[in-house]
Amino acid sequence: MREFKLEKHCLSCNLKISIFKYLTQEQLEYVDSLRFEVDFNAGETIFKQGAPLTHIVCITSGLVKIYLEHENDNNIILTILKPTQILGGPGFNTDYKHHFSATAIEDTTACFLDVNIFKELLMQNSSFAVEMIGYLNNTHISFYNKFKTLVHKHMNGRLAETLIYLADDVYNSDKFQTTLSRQDIADMSAMRKESVIRALKGFKEEGILLCENDSFEILQKEALLKISKFG
Repeated sequence: MREFKLEKHCLSCNLKISIFKYLTQEQLEYVDSLRFEVDFNAGETIFKQGAPLTHIVCITSGLVKIYLEHENDNNIILTILKPTQILGGPGFNTDYKHHFSATAIEDTTACFLDVNIFKELLMQNSSFAVEMIGYLNNTHISFYNKFKTLVHKHMNGRLAETLIYLADDVYNSDKFQTTLSRQDIADMSAMRKESVIRALKGFKEEGILLCENDSFEILQKEALLKISKFG
């Protein structure tokens, strides 16, 4: 169940996205007076593909999956967002629609800021606007690399890259527990769930990986990197 609250203050919050440091104290106070926080339980939708884009969302705790929805539940997970990352999308200042969906994969808290207020800040503060462009460009680069992987790599290579991404970029450890399901891992790798289960079994038999339910441990990182590169 979602809970609306307002506990932190933008001026003292250490969980705000890095580009907000380019705002003046007066602008931060303005943001703080108009934003609101929402708690999401694991599995709850934050916004849905095709819905109106009314707010910019900043993640302050938890993890969120960003994915393209397709017919027959053939989704593609583009990325996992962590605290101090921002949720918006190409609909901002264009058609004001969400072009992908966002769902909490563990209990998550996010701050919401009306898109018109965000646009106002961009117009007022050129340094903030330039940093925002850089932030969005880095996001786009990661999406381009994602699609390059999905198009050019075989299944084992795609799965290996997904496991490395989870270890290095999401959980910051070669040994981690995840709330992601096997279907989620399949959606990250553009594979069927059955193919993921079979490939994980193969990695386990080769001594590259330990995996049991939601627990993973990469035993041979170099071997997995090689599969990711050449697979």
